[in-house]
Amino acid sequence: MIFVAGENLIDSISYKNNKNIFKTFVGGSTLNTALALGRLKSKIYFFSRISNDFFGEMIISHLRKNNVNLELIQRTNDQTTVAFVSNKKKPEFIFYSKDTAFKNLNSFKIKKNIYTKIKLSHFSSISLALQPSANTLINLIKFLKKNTNSLISIDPNIRPGVIENKKWYLNHFKKFLHYGDIIKMSDEDYNYVSKKKYDSQIYQWIKTYKISIFILTLGEHGSILYTQKFKIKVKAKKVITKDSVGAGDCFIAGIIFYLEKFNNLDLMSLNNISKTNWINCLNFANLVSAKNCSKEGCDPPFIKDMKKFIKFQK
Repeated sequence: MIFVAGENLIDSISYKNNKNIFKTFVGGSTLNTALALGRLKSKIYFFSRISNDFFGEMIISHLRKNNVNLELIQRTNDQTTVAFVSNKKKPEFIFYSKDTAFKNLNSFKIKKNIYTKIKLSHFSSISLALQPSANTLINLIKFLKKNTNSLISIDPNIRPGVIENKKWYLNHFKKFLHYGDIIKMSDEDYNYVSKKKYDSQIYQWIKTYKISIFILTLGEHGSILYTQKFKIKVKAKKVITKDSVGAGDCFIAGIIFYLEKFNNLDLMSLNNISKTNWINCLNFANLVSAKNCSKEGCDPPFIKDMKKFIKFQK
């Protein structure tokens, strides 16, 4: 079972680059990843705090239609977060999140018969940057580390506009490195937290924090995977891009799905995946992301469209 925890919101994306017209989509980094995994038919549980307003009902309906288990969801009368997104290859975001539903997440309660089945837990983005949700989710990560065998996957997916104190965030970021077995970052995320060259800094993090897998995405230039043993770079898939909203979220969903598909959701297996299979995994994740970018908003592909691209070398 896969567990994804974090934000849910509504993306309002400028329509055909018209600054005065916006289309709304269900969104949020972790929700996007849960959605993509649901469409790939993973057994996926989403944990978040969702509003009772009509946007919240839209979010609930969208997730239910796409194979996402909502048993762990908290409901609230706090309003839904809304993000306005410029329609560009590298979109700009404005978040309206004060006292909204997911941001005010301040507790968690997961039954033992559920948390003992979790094989991988994924966390991401502004839910890790806004209080009180940020501290709640770090406490949840600690709980999972102590009480389960779950791998921890973290994608900082940094949105500088919501970070009130950069010094605080950089200290908070070290917790991601400390607890994460899988860390995924974009080149933009990386440049926010470090000015060093990729290889030297990332290998230092891997050694210091005993990170199993570190993935750096480079947009149209592909992605780089680092392990304690080797480094792999793969090219991105070429696609006519409608927008790139959710691209990184769908990419990490592709990675998680692949690991689940081939029974690699434990540390021993994770640390012994061959270079060939990592290349297959990265290519699959790139394709999931590319197919999402060919449509507006976060609209990841379904398993029926992806089956023929799943490759595994024994």
